[in-house]
Amino acid sequence: MRECEKVLDYFNDELSEGEKEQFERHLESCEDCREEIEELRSLTDDLPFSSEPVDPPEGMKDRVLGAVFAEEETEEKSQEEENVVPLEQHLEQDSSREVDRPTRSNRQAWLMRGLAAALVASLVGNVFALTGGEETVSEPPAVESTDQVNQRVSLEGESTPARASAAMIRQNGSQLLTLQAEQLEPLQGDEVYQVWLLNGDEPYRAGTFVANQNGEGAVAFSMDQLPSELDWDAVAISKEPNAQSQTPQGEVILSSSL
Repeated sequence: MRECEKVLDYFNDELSEGEKEQFERHLESCEDCREEIEELRSLTDDLPFSSEPVDPPEGMKDRVLGAVFAEEETEEKSQEEENVVPLEQHLEQDSSREVDRPTRSNRQAWLMRGLAAALVASLVGNVFALTGGEETVSEPPAVESTDQVNQRVSLEGESTPARASAAMIRQNGSQLLTLQAEQLEPLQGDEVYQVWLLNGDEPYRAGTFVANQNGEGAVAFSMDQLPSELDWDAVAISKEPNAQSQTPQGEVILSSSL
């Protein structure tokens, strides 16, 4: 290998001590190689390697770098096909001529590819670190649901300005109960508002909520949690001492038949 062909190996510190000393003696008399070394250093000085390196999983790095080099290989094959010389022309050329050493532009092109691959690997490592050491996987696109309101009622009370509206919604084969209330009284301590669905005289819990400072509250409850064979007669809201009530313990403030 000629001394001028060792520029990249010298720059990447891949030469043995003896080869390194020999190449440095060569640098003293070769202006082209000195200029290349300076250009290579100027190219790499501004790369963002200040962050602490993090090694991503081996498979993750291989997949990313494999894609980079596969694209490079495709481009090289296309270029080689464009530069094919007919066999007759090859035979006419002097077979004993000396093979040209790689030009400075070729070596710089290979360096830039290497730097690009290194930068990609570095970015993969940084993303791996930022995601807490877990390889990110693209989530499948969410399937849009088709909602249909089967029933809508207004809940009223006798001794309160509060009011509410409830709706039974069919969503992709499931049933939802949604409820919105306003002008509710403030709660104290562990108190909550509890929604109930009634089948005859039997109440079933259908969501718990608290009101904000404006007296507004809402709940969305999947009715798949309840027996599917029941016909619901009414919906009601009660104020409960806590969220553990399995049957209404406090005052029912709003209700409506279904």
